[in-house]
Amino acid sequence: MTPFDTALRVKRREVDAVKVSISVEIETITTLDHQTRAHEIRMREERALAITVPVASDAWRLRMKAERARLDQQSQIANLRLTHLRAQAVEVYGTMRAIEGAAGRFKDEAERIAAGAEQSMIDDIAAAKLVIARRTAERNA
Repeated sequence: MTPFDTALRVKRREVDAVKVSISVEIETITTLDHQTRAHEIRMREERALAITVPVASDAWRLRMKAERARLDQQSQIANLRLTHLRAQAVEVYGTMRAIEGAAGRFKDEAERIAAGAEQSMIDDIAAAKLVIARRTAERNA
């Protein structure tokens, strides 16, 4: 455990949430691309049909242009959201990595302190044994 664990969990959740949001936006963009392609195919087919039938199609043409403009606008908005989410992901991920680094340094320092304490204890035991051995040698001498 480190004092950074809570912040790290929060940042990991944020990264996960941004990943999900990015996936949703990519799916939206893909859907809009499919709709745009279908719209273009439909317009080509209707134009070919309109050439053979002498009926005024101004209203249809205006409706198709409006539909295309709507699809284009939605695609632009989705792409802007995706760009924003990617920038947010970079920021959140960078913060998470910084917190991971701080947590790692904290753990390393704690291990270094524990190792130093253990070494001090071993040195104290060795010194005590040396003192006991000298006293025993002095008494026997």
